[in-house]
Amino acid sequence: MKPHLLGSGLLTAAACLCLEMPVFATTAAYSELDAELAVNASIQIAQTAENTYDAWGNECSNLVEQQRFSEAIAACDRAITLKPDYSLGLTNRCVALLQLDRYQDAVESCRRALTGDGNWGERTEASGWLNFGGSLILFAGEKPSPNEAIPLLQQALLAFDKSLEIEPAPNTRQLRNELEKLIQDLS
Repeated sequence: MKPHLLGSGLLTAAACLCLEMPVFATTAAYSELDAELAVNASIQIAQTAENTYDAWGNECSNLVEQQRFSEAIAACDRAITLKPDYSLGLTNRCVALLQLDRYQDAVESCRRALTGDGNWGERTEASGWLNFGGSLILFAGEKPSPNEAIPLLQQALLAFDKSLEIEPAPNTRQLRNELEKLIQDLS
């Protein structure tokens, strides 16, 4: 990760707790067989009647789990081409973009997910708001000054509030409170 204005503690919490994603080990590697299987799965999806937004969304999720983020984004893009308002596909795309430090793109993907079809798979809309809030925090961390970061952090605070309205979670409440304190300290 690049150096950030806000420090790594809150950013790590945003990336791991909020975004409901595991902390990926930088030494984790998949075998060539795993890579070949993933490529073959993508080819099969494209060549069959299973060339659906849902099949590509599942492929995106699998590729994120394998830490193959560029390929995951491509799979999500295929899903979103077939169904532009696919909330789960847009959310998965957001997570993959964050792993590649593409925070502004991730914010936009999360924003679109929240106005999408409401298909969150096994998750709820609360996870969409968490992803959005976490993306905003990470994007704010790239800003050179607090004056540029604070409006994004305030949006993140509102996103966490929305998430808590839907699904009260202690981790979200704690992160929300820490973010509120950070905004006060920066103001």
